[in-house]
Amino acid sequence: MTDQRSDVGQRAPADDLDLSGFPVVASRGTTFYRAKRHDRGAWWFASTPADADGATGGRFDLADPRGTCYWADSVEVAVRERLAHHTLRTNTVFVGRAREMVVVAARASRGRRFADVTDPDAVRAGVGAELQTMGDYRVPQAWARAFDAAGLAGVRYSTRFTSASAPNAWAVFGDAGVPRRPRPERVHRDGVTACLESGIRVLEDGSTAAPDRFTIIRPPAD
Repeated sequence: MTDQRSDVGQRAPADDLDLSGFPVVASRGTTFYRAKRHDRGAWWFASTPADADGATGGRFDLADPRGTCYWADSVEVAVRERLAHHTLRTNTVFVGRAREMVVVAARASRGRRFADVTDPDAVRAGVGAELQTMGDYRVPQAWARAFDAAGLAGVRYSTRFTSASAPNAWAVFGDAGVPRRPRPERVHRDGVTACLESGIRVLEDGSTAAPDRFTIIRPPAD
């Protein structure tokens, strides 16, 4: 008998799955955080091509003309999601990379219903914890499409690049691209401060160092 514990267990939703009883949580005007490039807006709803197979895009991206905008519960979650793999391995970032970003804050709309994939009852509808961490995005994107079709506002989940098991992020559904009506956002932290507050070491990479910070060594003679 083959041990299948190493196999991915999470599957896409069945075409006829009834999501009317799926666990939901309502947004209550709490604060969202998002780490982004300082020269770009935060409210961008990313989408995949309508005929894509899930090989591109983010975890819960919807297919065009719909899209998804990702927000976090805290500055640290927002920063670690943006810096991702390298910071998970080293817990460091070069100062130049940190200065490229800012963390913005926005207020969540009140009363919108999100699919809560961290709820203990979600497993009864076929959603396990793998949905939030698995590398094959075709499956979570299929669930996102199903949640959107069921009239839900997005997904409440726990992020891949943090160690929290409790929900700490929101995938917000909307029309792809920039909203027609501007949505408010404000700069909450500069990138360096946000990294330091998140316990990430910020390393000098020489990008802003003056010449006297370096020692010039003559090359060896032939």
